[in-house]
Amino acid sequence: MSDSRIPASPTPVCAELLHARQLRLSIDPASLGFASTAELVNEPFSWIGQQRAQAAAEFGLGLDQPDYHLFVLGEEGSGRTSLLRQAMQAEAARRPAAPDIAFVHNFAVPERPLAVRLPAGQGRVLKKRIEGLIDKLPEQLDKAVNEAQHRRQIEQLYNQARLAEEAGFASLRDWASSVGLRIRREEGQLVVESAADPAENPDSASPADPNAQAEPGAEDSNDNFEENEALAQYGQAPVAINSEASNTEPVGTAPTGTAAISTAAPVESAVVVQLNLPVADSAPPAGASAEVPANPAASAEPASPAIDLEYQLRLQLAQFRGQLRQAHSARDAALHLFYQSLATPLWQAGAVQALDGLSPAPEHAATLQRWLSQMQAEWLKNMALWVPRSIAQDADALLDTTDSIEGEGESQDARDDARARLEARRQALRSLSQLNLVVDHHGETRAPVITEDQPSLRNLFGTIDPPEDDEHRSDFSCIRAGSVLRADGGFLLLHLRDMVGDEACWQALRRVLRTRQLRIDDVHAAQGPSNSGGMQPELLPLHFKLVLVGSEESYYQMQEHDPDMARRFRVKVDFAEHFKATAATYRATAALMAQRCALYQLPHCDASAVARLLEQSHREADDQQRQSGQLNQLEALLIESAQRARQSGTGRLVQAADVEAALAAHRERHNAMEEALHDAIAEGEHVISFVGSAVGQLNGLSQIDTGDHRFGLPARITARTYAGQEGVLNIEREVALSGPIHDKGVLILQSYLTALFGHLAPLALNASVVFEQEYSGVEGDSASCAELYALLSSLSGLPLLQNIAVTGALNQHGEVLPVGGLNEKIEGWFDLCAQQGLDGSHGVLIPARNQRHLMLAQRVVDAVQAGLFHVHTAEHVSQGIALMMGQCDVPADTHVGPRRLPAAVMQGAEATLLQYRLACQKAEAARPRAQRARQRQMRNLAQQNRA
Repeated sequence: MSDSRIPASPTPVCAELLHARQLRLSIDPASLGFASTAELVNEPFSWIGQQRAQAAAEFGLGLDQPDYHLFVLGEEGSGRTSLLRQAMQAEAARRPAAPDIAFVHNFAVPERPLAVRLPAGQGRVLKKRIEGLIDKLPEQLDKAVNEAQHRRQIEQLYNQARLAEEAGFASLRDWASSVGLRIRREEGQLVVESAADPAENPDSASPADPNAQAEPGAEDSNDNFEENEALAQYGQAPVAINSEASNTEPVGTAPTGTAAISTAAPVESAVVVQLNLPVADSAPPAGASAEVPANPAASAEPASPAIDLEYQLRLQLAQFRGQLRQAHSARDAALHLFYQSLATPLWQAGAVQALDGLSPAPEHAATLQRWLSQMQAEWLKNMALWVPRSIAQDADALLDTTDSIEGEGESQDARDDARARLEARRQALRSLSQLNLVVDHHGETRAPVITEDQPSLRNLFGTIDPPEDDEHRSDFSCIRAGSVLRADGGFLLLHLRDMVGDEACWQALRRVLRTRQLRIDDVHAAQGPSNSGGMQPELLPLHFKLVLVGSEESYYQMQEHDPDMARRFRVKVDFAEHFKATAATYRATAALMAQRCALYQLPHCDASAVARLLEQSHREADDQQRQSGQLNQLEALLIESAQRARQSGTGRLVQAADVEAALAAHRERHNAMEEALHDAIAEGEHVISFVGSAVGQLNGLSQIDTGDHRFGLPARITARTYAGQEGVLNIEREVALSGPIHDKGVLILQSYLTALFGHLAPLALNASVVFEQEYSGVEGDSASCAELYALLSSLSGLPLLQNIAVTGALNQHGEVLPVGGLNEKIEGWFDLCAQQGLDGSHGVLIPARNQRHLMLAQRVVDAVQAGLFHVHTAEHVSQGIALMMGQCDVPADTHVGPRRLPAAVMQGAEATLLQYRLACQKAEAARPRAQRARQRQMRNLAQQNRA
């Protein structure tokens, strides 16, 4: 059974025993080159061990071409956000400040606001200049109006209107005289009376009657206010007017046969006049309406003389009113053109002054010129809204269209409402003439760097928000910029995790990156009727660099499921989870700790504390040659250690003992589950053997990760073998308690076992392997070696040591492969052995390739140093089986190759397998021939199905 071609080794190679100094990396504080971190505060925060990511970030940020946005890969706490923000700030400092962005009202198409860009800071300048222009123009116009030559022209226009009024009044007076009436002005009223003097005819006199005069009602008030407005248009009436005359009763009582019409000047409108003239019995009673039919001749009854006289009087008054209106309209039109001629050069000079010294791009300069021209035309069209003393007169003009006024009190309320509306119109025009400066870079000298921690449609892309006091109004002033617009000309940083689940936001971002344009929409429009009135602001071209931070998994998911979006991110910034430790990385890490001490106002660390923090960084990486890239964990340990130092009350520097205390406290806060499981083992509820030896049984090592704490726990692994044809059965797999990696490990184990005993083929073996008392599932292949040892023990009948726990993966050639969680596994087994009492026989067997990953706790190192605990390493399963079965001094069998199993193991296993084959042959011969044929047919069919 031996192979003469392979020379026999006199003694097999057994597992290697490690020294205490090999179990962890110790950093000498004196080698760090500083006494405390206070010396390192001013050193820059560097890309610690992330040179590849640094080079990619600097390349991508410096590239201006489109679709070269950056996708940053890395684990949480690797410093990716801080480092990218630092790189963005550095690149932004090399670029000029971004332009200001403003929206202005489009007077031609109000629902399409115009966008303008100005160099940084000039937006605020233009905004203030436009406000000053609007504030100063009324004063400038008032000053121009009061110049002598201009006042003469205005007085000439008023004189012309007054002459027309006087001519009309003369005609009215002549007509009155022709019918026996007399019209005169008295105390701001028109008094109509009989031509005969009442004093000369006392019989015709009658007591004063309140119906003998016109009541100053609604239309009277309207006429008076309208006349005031007409005569005092633009505040420059040459005739003195008593503006309160229309709201006062006539002075005295008109005698019989007179009618008083309350007015402050010659009447310009038809009024309700009630006369007490001698009339026939058929005359209407006093107080009846003076309105007459359009065709009085068609009346069935002849009109009485009094009614006919009243009718004629009203016709004359209406004619007089028409003449006045015509004169006033001509005067107002002339005044309007005159004031426009005065205001136009003032507007033009103000516009030139507003743009003086500004340097927008040509296309935006044209937009500003067009906007200022539109604004000028709008203000000139609405002269009455801003010429001095015009508000009250326009309010009176509005009252002409109000026919619901019935008394003095209500008339005054209506005036107040009208004036309020006119003031609101004036303020609205003023608001429409402002700049909505949505992005203001005043005082900035570098490109913007924006970090959006709450990305949403509103926060990223802006919105149109109606004011709180008037939700039904929406115009250009309601436009609000988002982070994308504020980052234009610079850099924007987003975290992909913050956008998970917001499909609308993601699609909007895709659209912006594809088109490189932005339209600000009402984000509430999709939720129902919008108050924005269908506003669509002008499209804005964008030029910014997006830095998207995400995980490695999300990056490759985007590559697979959204290739159009993925090609927008052509720069991959990959942060390493671990990095090679050097003196430079130690120094940079210490500088980071110094900056965190200064930032959080913590006591600084001495060199021993920094050395201990660096050792913990190696422990987080599970590597003596590499540091962990999870800098946030190191920062958290620093904060907790500083708190321990503060609690000492001495105000001293943080020392290594403080770091150790913080680590112990952290473990105590999180290891409740670990202690509960260890208690279950100590109390015998969970069966684990710590002494002696047993066939087909040994202790494997597993790791449990609860998210905030990792710890090791031993598990008893048992194997049973018997005659059969099924091979190795994984019981966990049969009951769906094992993962695919563990199943793969068992299949590799079976392959190696078959090759090991291939010279006995075909194997007649049934074997079962199980993790005893394991109910939550098994995953990983780190128990492959332990399962193989248990099977070989069951086959050979040689017992396995119970005081040495085993971990390690296996390949098809019997080589032991490294595993993860090694430190936690060893420490978990060590703590249980310490509870039982260390006697120098306890230890662990680990892969030799895991030696560099050892960063064991000091308590384990001290026990190894004292000879109370041992750590063995194996490169091949032959070394491990020799240790576990106590066969290190027994010659190996030479027929299995250069790495030979102990001869006793091979011989015992071969003998057992031969017995299994004989047993299977006897059982096969005992079966009826037909049954054997059916079984062969079923096996062949099963093989075909598997194929």
